[in-house]
Amino acid sequence: MKKLVALAAMLAMALTVSACGSNGGGSGNDGGNSGTDAAKTLIVYQNKAEVTTPMQDYAEKWGADNGVKVVVKTCTGSCDYGAAMKADINAGETPDIFVIEGITGYNLYKDIMEPMDGEAWVDQTQYEFVQDGKVYGYPVAVEGYGLAYNAEILEKAGVDPKTLTNLPAYEEAFAKIDSMKDELGLTAVVSLVSAEGSTWVLGNHNFAGYLSSGLAYDDTSVTDMALKGEVDAARLSTYADWVELLFNYTDKKMLTVSSNDEQMAEFGAGKYAFLHQGTWADQPVLEAGGTFKMGFAPHAPLGAEETNGLFAGAPSWYCLNKDSANLDLAKKFLNDLCFNEDGQKMMTEEVGLVSAFENNPYRPTGPLSSALADWIEQGGIAYSFTNQYSLPDGFNMNTLGPIYGQFALGNIDKATFIQMFADAIATLGK
Repeated sequence: MKKLVALAAMLAMALTVSACGSNGGGSGNDGGNSGTDAAKTLIVYQNKAEVTTPMQDYAEKWGADNGVKVVVKTCTGSCDYGAAMKADINAGETPDIFVIEGITGYNLYKDIMEPMDGEAWVDQTQYEFVQDGKVYGYPVAVEGYGLAYNAEILEKAGVDPKTLTNLPAYEEAFAKIDSMKDELGLTAVVSLVSAEGSTWVLGNHNFAGYLSSGLAYDDTSVTDMALKGEVDAARLSTYADWVELLFNYTDKKMLTVSSNDEQMAEFGAGKYAFLHQGTWADQPVLEAGGTFKMGFAPHAPLGAEETNGLFAGAPSWYCLNKDSANLDLAKKFLNDLCFNEDGQKMMTEEVGLVSAFENNPYRPTGPLSSALADWIEQGGIAYSFTNQYSLPDGFNMNTLGPIYGQFALGNIDKATFIQMFADAIATLGK
């Protein structure tokens, strides 16, 4: 990708115009859609639950206008996108358009990917996925997360979210809110899950706190250490303190057996002060009645050291199957998604995503996406959204995820969590 210089400024540029939302497994090129049926059908495979219905509606209309049936397949939540992609590829049913999440996804599917240099949409974004000097990915959206909060609850509790920039500040705030649970009508302070099927919440997004918090956007030093099987011991220790704090203030049912959907719905119902999710939670939070003012505070994995940034960027990209029988139509689908008003509105106003394209004049209305947009427009600091996706496929969710789960269940103590975490990372260097 183009070097991410002054990320906040670039995002603000796109949002100012508006003012006037798991990697896969398997690879190969044996397949691609072929035959009569393939010539009539364009398959779009995506991994965002909130995109599913709006994309299906858009695709139906676009397909009718372009003489092709568009099938939108979705794999999200407990669905294993990688396994599903591998099965499709092995069956010779590779989607025409599919999703990757960073370099790991690229390495898995590079043999079947069609370069998109020269496509019209490329000139409208700073977030295209580039590898070896060629454009391979169309950015789905700009996404972001911190620790989402219910501003009304924090106000009633007398907690200023602007002060939540380090671990001691969170310790004080969590303790205060916890002491007022009955008065505030709360089940617990934090809404967080770690059970099987939701391991991405911690394995991907919380783990980014260890890899990226407090670092410049393009600083991959901690990630590079991990890839060599090394850990920053002091950083890992304070990170474990942060994980422990979140676990201590989440009720055990939510933490250990509840689903990702329940996590977001309960926050939307006003049962928790904080939500460990990002902008993609807008729709389920709103559906649960979450009409209150919301915002994001930074994660605090560095102990007393200040962290004052949110995780933001383009975490996923649409890619093309080079063996598609409908390659030209697939290219047109993405260009129209960028340039046509219906496509622009669908991804922003309907899905609620922050557009990665400067020509899109529309702004998301969802409370968390709006909060991210406000943060960016006000020059807020951004930490890397994608460092965690540089690790081998499945490592975050399948290797680290169960370690978080054991810690959440109370089966291991913090010292054991740290050791198991370090041992897991050590395997990356072998």
